[in-house]
Amino acid sequence: MRERLARLSLRLGPPIGVGLVLGIIGPFGTFDLLPAVPRLAYWLAVISVNWLLADVVLRRLDEVADERLPMPWLTVPLMGACFAAVPATGVVALANGISGIGWPDEVVVLFGRVLLLLAAISLPVYTWEDMQERIAAMPESAPPESASSVAQPEEMEARQARTVGQSLFAARLSAPLGGQLLCLEMQDHYLKVHHSAGSEMILCRMEDAVRELSSLGHRVHRSWWVAADAVDGVERDGQRILLRLADDRRVPVGRSYRRDLKAAGWL
Repeated sequence: MRERLARLSLRLGPPIGVGLVLGIIGPFGTFDLLPAVPRLAYWLAVISVNWLLADVVLRRLDEVADERLPMPWLTVPLMGACFAAVPATGVVALANGISGIGWPDEVVVLFGRVLLLLAAISLPVYTWEDMQERIAAMPESAPPESASSVAQPEEMEARQARTVGQSLFAARLSAPLGGQLLCLEMQDHYLKVHHSAGSEMILCRMEDAVRELSSLGHRVHRSWWVAADAVDGVERDGQRILLRLADDRRVPVGRSYRRDLKAAGWL
């Protein structure tokens, strides 16, 4: 329960914070058009709904187009803001009509304002999340060879930790795996566990699952982890690199993960 509450606070904290700030300063004329309490409610509702829209669009775009776009750290959030601005403009127009501000006379102007706001939010948020993903993907440094005799107890502790981690992950499942573990697919705050006998959705962060299953495979993409014994081959599609799994599934390999996968002999 505590873990769920912590994730919920991390999920809702940023949009609520941004909504409160905008509600206080009242940009785009809302300071003069709305009293304090309705203005706060207006911005909290608009930011929360559009934040969710932008998050869904960015995650999908990052999964589908990350490897095909130059400078994805810039192009993914900007393109995501452009796509999300279309439904977000409708949300703002509806909020304006309900709040009493009035239905927009110039939809193009409203779209430009929404796009500017989404881009200003998407760029830092995407950059922060990308940095966190890169840090989580960094391998732990190996101890020097001269300390091998001292490292033996540490190696035993590491093996025990891996065993405990795998047990923790198994406990997240509703039942023991019905077949070979293939890969994990991130879907928002859930993970879809793919195995040879089917799939199961669990509530788990990708970072936690990667840590618990560190000895069984590698994270290959922001949204994917793959078991080592599930890889059947490597394919290329232009600049994209795909792993072919035992069930004939193709999993994309992210740019930031390629160096570690090459070092591991996967590529």
